[in-house]
Amino acid sequence: MTDEKNSHMSDDPTARLRSNEIEVPGTPEEVWRAIATGPGHAAWLFPADIEPDEGGAMVIHREPYADAASATVQTWQPPHRFGYREPIGPDRKPLTTEFLVEATRGGSCVVRVVSGFYHDGDGWEDLVDGAGEGWRMALTVLRAYLTHFAGLPAGNVDVIVDLGRPAAQRAAVSARLMELLGLSDVAAGAAFRTPLDAPDLTGTVEHVSEGYVLLRAVAPHPALYAISCFPMADGAPLSANLLARLYGAPAAVAERERARWQNWLVDVRRAFDE
Repeated sequence: MTDEKNSHMSDDPTARLRSNEIEVPGTPEEVWRAIATGPGHAAWLFPADIEPDEGGAMVIHREPYADAASATVQTWQPPHRFGYREPIGPDRKPLTTEFLVEATRGGSCVVRVVSGFYHDGDGWEDLVDGAGEGWRMALTVLRAYLTHFAGLPAGNVDVIVDLGRPAAQRAAVSARLMELLGLSDVAAGAAFRTPLDAPDLTGTVEHVSEGYVLLRAVAPHPALYAISCFPMADGAPLSANLLARLYGAPAAVAERERARWQNWLVDVRRAFDE
C-alpha cells in the first residue's frame, strides 16, 4: 500500500502539500525511465511530452479524464528528483508535483510523490486531497508495471463514463460496479475471471481499496487494468474510470478493447438508471 502524509517541504508556511510513497522494484535509473521519460510515463500513467531539463516544457495528455495540461519542468536531477508545475487557472498559483526516488536494499527503490500548492487559500483542501487520492492509485500501477512489465511499451485503453450518482453514494455504487465485474470481496493476490456478461479478463488482483481495484491480466492480453469509481472534480457526479495499459498489443487491439469497455460501462450506467 502507499503511504500518505501531510508535507511541508517549503519554507513558505502557507504551503499545502500531500506526500504518497511506495516501494517498487528496480534501480533508480530504471525507475527514472518510468517516471521521467515520455514512453515510460505512458506505460503506467498518461502519455507525456517531457523536455528533459529544468525549465523544459511538458504536456500531459490526460484525455478522456481531463484536457491535456501544459506544465513546466521545475526539478531535473536524474535519477532522483523530477518535478513540474502546472497552471490551473488565473486565480491560483500552479499545482506542484515532484517525484523523489531513493534506492533501498535488495534492488528496489522508494518513490515518493509530493503534490499540492505552495500557497494557502479557499478551496485548496479539495484540490490537494483529490490529487493525493489520484496519486495513491497511480503509484500502485507504477509498482505493478515495474514488477511485471518494466521497459515494455503500452497501448492505452482509457474510458470514463458518468454514472449519474452523487459522490455521497460512492460506497454503494462502487460495490455494485465490483459486483458486476465479479470482484466482490476479492483480495490482493487472488486469481480472478470476469463474468460472461462483462468484458473478458483473466489474471490476478494486484491491489484493492475502497472504490478502486488494480488487475493484472494474462488474457486476452498481458495488461494492467485500473478500475475506479469516484468523481473527477469537486461537485461532479460519480464516474466509472478505466485506465488500462496493454503490453505488446497492436494499436488496433487497444482500440477494440476501448470500445468494448466503453459499451459495457454505458450499459452499467443504464442499469443504475433502471
